[in-house]
Amino acid sequence: MTGGDATRLPDGANGVAGAMPRPVSVRRYKDAAWGDVDDVLSREVPVRVEWSPEPGEAGIAAGATRLWAWPHGLADLALGHVLLDRVHPAVTGQEPGAWGIRHAGTVAEVSEGGSLGFAVSLRAAPRVTAPQPPVPMRAAVLLDAMRAFMGEEGLWDGTGCFHRAGVYDPVQGRLLRRAEDIGRHNCIDRLAGWAAREGVDLAPRLLLVSARVTASLFAKARRAGFSFIVSRSAVTTGSVDMATEQGVTLVGFARDREERFTVFADAGGRVQE
Repeated sequence: MTGGDATRLPDGANGVAGAMPRPVSVRRYKDAAWGDVDDVLSREVPVRVEWSPEPGEAGIAAGATRLWAWPHGLADLALGHVLLDRVHPAVTGQEPGAWGIRHAGTVAEVSEGGSLGFAVSLRAAPRVTAPQPPVPMRAAVLLDAMRAFMGEEGLWDGTGCFHRAGVYDPVQGRLLRRAEDIGRHNCIDRLAGWAAREGVDLAPRLLLVSARVTASLFAKARRAGFSFIVSRSAVTTGSVDMATEQGVTLVGFARDREERFTVFADAGGRVQE
């Protein structure tokens, strides 16, 4: 751990001591006047991640990288990042067009010279031969899902610095998991790590995100297994073109308070009146 005893955080997450926003004193210009005010900053820490296959597993090369992240829930972040960005067939080129999490693993916390790090040991996960797509959703239900997703108090409050992403089950009608981080991609990694650890199939679920859906974020969501993506923010031409080509439902500007959203791609007719 970095400088201090371990602190137990919500959801059994791994983190570092003092994983709270940092208080700062700053000068602010507002309403044509200067003033000294107290504010808070989101903490961002470097995290070293190492990965290797478990004994007997083939086709996975060991490696290491460094991430910058909010120091909370780091075990899921480490596992998800490795699964989606380091060993996924769509990234390695071993099996183009293969979607969904194809490996699982265990994560152990390691420390070298006082730095924070995690060792990921990978193993093959059960293959889903015929993933089930999400069920259709009525417009009012979709907005209710976004309301539940954005309505809960979170790390954005006070810092204005955090993104969030969530897994919504349209059959159960509830949010299964929500992740927050300073990085958009980190949020998807956290969900993927949780899903791999808990054995949750993401294919029949919705991905809800607070951030814009760019081509890179869309590709990561697809690698996780999602085919129904709803954003509170904007989408780009890259993500819309990819969604259209792949038969993915992509919704943007889902604002529950304004009672609106925009359907940019929905060949499967999943968004209904």
